[in-house]
Amino acid sequence: MRLLIAWVVASVCAALLVIVPSGPASAGCDDVEADLVFASQECADKSAGEIEEEKAKYPNSTWAVRQLCKDDGRTPEGACFNPQECTTAAGVPGTRFTLYKDGVAVGTACLTAGEEQKVGDPPPIRVLVLKAFENLDWPASELAVQPPGGKTLVNLDTNFYTDNTDATNIPVTLVRSDVVVTARPIAYEWHLGDGTSTTTTSPGAPYPDLDVAHVYETTDKVVVSVDTQYGDASFTVNGGQPQQIPSTIWIDGEDQDLQVVEALPQLVLR
Repeated sequence: MRLLIAWVVASVCAALLVIVPSGPASAGCDDVEADLVFASQECADKSAGEIEEEKAKYPNSTWAVRQLCKDDGRTPEGACFNPQECTTAAGVPGTRFTLYKDGVAVGTACLTAGEEQKVGDPPPIRVLVLKAFENLDWPASELAVQPPGGKTLVNLDTNFYTDNTDATNIPVTLVRSDVVVTARPIAYEWHLGDGTSTTTTSPGAPYPDLDVAHVYETTDKVVVSVDTQYGDASFTVNGGQPQQIPSTIWIDGEDQDLQVVEALPQLVLR
């Protein structure tokens, strides 16, 4: 009898090993409707909020869901006669669905009827723009130093400025719409290399204005740069009216070597 029980247990375990995929979780996502891999992390139930986050990551993808059934009974439209029940992230009753991205099953979702209807809707353009703003290629400011040539004099004014003052327009395509995001420099942070820095709304100006100037008190080799804050931002969709963006972003400038030297007296014959 004991041998028979052991044989039965071993047979059941072997059968389970055959049924449940042993490969990576993502490999089983294509088979979610077979109800074999719901325990894996990538195929576990997603909330409506998590789906919206995924839609924002992949704005040009097409998203859809198909209800999961307790049996094979479906209406001609594909709805289940006996849907699998679940509890949503909000704690209300829902049903389970297979989630598809561009026609490929990527997991399951627990959704209410209202949440199901919104899955196929593209995320609002504004949400996508706000998410993309910090990842756009805003240009770094080019730092100009006077006197030029990589050297300046101790105990005298060293002048700094940048010509980066105009608005930058960056075209992007989001949910198949032509979007142009615009921002301009609104502040500058000047790193002066001797442990000091200063922030201004001015880009500085060429000599003799000395709008952004600094006096080095000792001879040294320093590294200077200017970071730029972009703001006063907006975007347009398909050439429409500009819409404001509340975001700002700092862009680091490139380092420049600067040698602070002492002026040596020279005898000049006239």
